[in-house]
Amino acid sequence: MTITEELHMLLYVALGGALGSVGRYLVAGSLKGVGGTDFPWHMIAVNTLGCILVGFFVAVLYVKLPHPRWINLFYWGFIGGFTAFSSFIKEGMHFFLHGEHITGFLYIFLQNMLGMFAAGAAFWLGKMLL
Repeated sequence: MTITEELHMLLYVALGGALGSVGRYLVAGSLKGVGGTDFPWHMIAVNTLGCILVGFFVAVLYVKLPHPRWINLFYWGFIGGFTAFSSFIKEGMHFFLHGEHITGFLYIFLQNMLGMFAAGAAFWLGKMLL
């Protein structure tokens, strides 16, 4: 891929990411406070919608529109901007779709545990440094 082609691909990701981030803001903002509690139902809704979109876009982009520009615009850009959780789910789906169930469960477990540990450790360290 030439530098010009690579720059075009990055522009597709950037455009999709901007649209996805605005979409997340609008959807989450419109649902904030639903249910009358402080529980983040709005983020659960955004992450679940992101997973629905992952399933849809994986089917469409890899079967009907396999060109990298569409994958970069819709999947890596829009869905990546809408919710990073969807990228986590897409990576996990790969293992289950290829019959690698143990690896899939290990990936999900490690990603969650390491993510929580890393965030907790960084919070503790940041609190100590500040």
